[in-house]
Amino acid sequence: MKIRHRLSIFFGLAASLVLLAFGVSVYYFSAEYRKKEFNIRLMKRVEITERMFLERESFTVESYELIREQFLNTLPEETEDVVKIQTGWRDSLENNYPKEFLDQLVEAGVAYYSQGNRQGAGRIFKLTGGDFAVIIVGVDLVGINVLKNLRTILVAALIIGVAIMILTSYYMSNRVLSPISAKIQKANTISVKNLHERLRVFNPDDEIGQLALSFNRMLDRLDEAFHAQKLFVANASHEIRNPLTVIIGEADLALDRERPASAYQESLKIIQSEADRLNLLINNLLQLSTVSYTQGDLKLEIIALPILLMESRKKFDLLVPDNQVRFNFNVQKDLENITIHGSMNLLQTAIINIFDNASKFSNNDLVEVDVEYKDEQVTMSVKDRGLGIAPEDLPKITQPFFRAENVRKIRGTGIGIPLTVKIIELHRGKFEVESSLNKGTLVRITFPLMKV
Repeated sequence: MKIRHRLSIFFGLAASLVLLAFGVSVYYFSAEYRKKEFNIRLMKRVEITERMFLERESFTVESYELIREQFLNTLPEETEDVVKIQTGWRDSLENNYPKEFLDQLVEAGVAYYSQGNRQGAGRIFKLTGGDFAVIIVGVDLVGINVLKNLRTILVAALIIGVAIMILTSYYMSNRVLSPISAKIQKANTISVKNLHERLRVFNPDDEIGQLALSFNRMLDRLDEAFHAQKLFVANASHEIRNPLTVIIGEADLALDRERPASAYQESLKIIQSEADRLNLLINNLLQLSTVSYTQGDLKLEIIALPILLMESRKKFDLLVPDNQVRFNFNVQKDLENITIHGSMNLLQTAIINIFDNASKFSNNDLVEVDVEYKDEQVTMSVKDRGLGIAPEDLPKITQPFFRAENVRKIRGTGIGIPLTVKIIELHRGKFEVESSLNKGTLVRITFPLMKV
């Protein structure tokens, strides 16, 4: 069911309930007022009957009935009882009355009752000859007819009011939701081919304008994601194709004709080198895809910082035996009892990548590592004296496959830094770089300490 239909039904039901409550309230209070008003009239008839009863001996029976009918405003379907209160007086009543009414009359001296359309009132008055009960019963035909007319008017008003409210709400919901419908139609026309198009925003301060702005921002992110994906695929294809081309070319060259063993060995070395490069590239790509999940999906473990640094150093020493990475602190002593939450394998990959870049781009010159911890954070700084990074290239180093002009001749895949940044962000850390051309680079990574 569409929103406009739900809104129409909702407002129709709401209006029905409001009008129904109003109508019931009006009818109920009107009925109560009619009943009280008629009780007043009944009591006045009781008082008149009392006076007439006192003067009854002054009139003949015919004169009394004539005065009663012509001058005393007899009520519709009126009945009258005047009896002396004595033993068995209830049996001498000409009409039947509820027992509760008679009990209240005796107890309080005044009583009222209502039975169907008939209402009654009674009062006890005292004379020298004893106590007498006067009971008058009648039907408020005028008041009942007024209530019937009121009920008819209220029902008609309820039906008409609900119909008007439904039609009005349907019209208003169409007016209110028509901009959303237009934006839905426009959004349905946007695809990969025209991802640059955006929804029009008429009023950025209302909810519809904010919805359009949010959708446009989402399209901006999608556009960037598609562009990054295209760039990634193009770069990955290019990087994979290069070593494959060399491997195929060397293999074809070796198989083209008979060659000396030394020529075959040289070709195999080239093939092996390019295969290693291709293997490194594929492994980095796989790792880059592995860290695409969110921090909530990461399996965390308690990691002692000294163990993390020492294991990372050992693995890097195996990869680059002649490296000059130096710790400016005592790992075991200075970092005792410092722990973080994270994945040991991923963090080792990030740290090894940082060590590798520092060594590689400084031609295996000295690389200094410092660690400091404060404010529930630990920061590791890695400083080299290598080629450095140009200011205009600094924002691009986190893009996969990006390689600055001054390092293109140095072997690499362009995935190490983007992979490292993703791993650090996955651990709620921060990656910072400061660099100057031909002076070196300083990399800082910061992690939150584990709360004990």
